[in-house]
Amino acid sequence: MKHRRVKSSIGRVIAFVFFVVVIALVAVRLRKEAEMRARVQRRSKELEVAAQQASAEYADAAERSRRAGSDDYVEEIARESLGMVMPGETIFTPEEG
Repeated sequence: MKHRRVKSSIGRVIAFVFFVVVIALVAVRLRKEAEMRARVQRRSKELEVAAQQASAEYADAAERSRRAGSDDYVEEIARESLGMVMPGETIFTPEEG
């Protein structure tokens, strides 16, 4: 009879240890998945910001490209960058003194 009780209690201990190990493994796995999910969310936010910046840059480049061939744009560049004036215009510059 004692032998049977020893086997029974050893079986319970083994079952208990088995379940503790399984629970520990599941807990570790869940923690790793939570960390991975957090990394993915952070990266997703970074990519969203980068996409917004790229979209804004693209819109700016598209606008400049659209304006590039227009007479108004050519005149603007000639006046601002090259200091040119249209025929018949008079340039007034303030005197320093």
